[in-house]
Amino acid sequence: MNKKHILRGLVFLLAAGAAGYLILINPDNPLTRLFQRRITDIDSRIVIGPYPVERDFKKLAGAHVGLIISLLDPAIPYERTLLEREKRLAVTHGMRLQNFPMTSILGRKFGGYYMTSAADAAAAIAGTKDKVYLHCYLGLHRIKIVRDLLTAKGIGAERYVLRQAEREQSRRLLDAADAAFQDRRYDEALAQLAQIKPEELSNDARLLSGWCHYQLGNYELAATQFAEVRRTAPTLATAAIGAGYCALRTNQNHQAETEFNEALRLAPDNADATGGLGLVRYRAGESAEAARLLQRAVELAPANQEFRDVLTQLTRK
Repeated sequence: MNKKHILRGLVFLLAAGAAGYLILINPDNPLTRLFQRRITDIDSRIVIGPYPVERDFKKLAGAHVGLIISLLDPAIPYERTLLEREKRLAVTHGMRLQNFPMTSILGRKFGGYYMTSAADAAAAIAGTKDKVYLHCYLGLHRIKIVRDLLTAKGIGAERYVLRQAEREQSRRLLDAADAAFQDRRYDEALAQLAQIKPEELSNDARLLSGWCHYQLGNYELAATQFAEVRRTAPTLATAAIGAGYCALRTNQNHQAETEFNEALRLAPDNADATGGLGLVRYRAGESAEAARLLQRAVELAPANQEFRDVLTQLTRK
């Protein structure tokens, strides 16, 4: 092969690379759109989809999205370019942007920070009351990991699409019930939930109802709500956790152990499930294992006073 052919080959490779890079940094093109997922129900509190271009930002702003959770990884050159562009668009449209880098190529994860970033992204979403747009490049692989973590926390990333008026009404009632719950006005929260039509009850509403009854000491009614959620959504760790605490409060220790172990299978680092199992071990007189579990629970949820109190008793022995 002579030098001319080598030079032509190099030029071709450079041109192909440049063309590919231009396509990647401009995802609003016919080729990329073939592989992208569509943006989900814009009326959900957590909207998911692909990298948002200018017109998507306008649509999200119109739907009052306040926080963008981006899973792009600036270590990848084209994603760094897109992330910088996205930051400018977020400022223009009055949104906050948080970046949790995850590297995925055709669904295969790379980098030691992949799951840590996914967990941090899920925690950021769980910890905000803002309406959120969660995305990666195509909206296919990386966001699925985060969505699974949210599901384990009992947080749904999409809502069932009802007729507009029904959706607005049920969402307002659920939001009002949630606000009352946060203020410890549990009876008022239940009164709001009771106004939602049975066919429009979401798992979020059933879970909230269960925790209201739990806080009021109505453990049997709470357990019924958690059981219904587990029947329709068996991968929701929150429902198993709720069932576990209902069993614990009614001295059904074996059942509580079963529920907490199931919750930990679904969400291995869940503080409530870890601490709940620690309380079961404490009742069984297994002090060393109880202390280990409760220590881990306190590390995950330092504000939980019950875990701290029992751990203090164990460490004094």
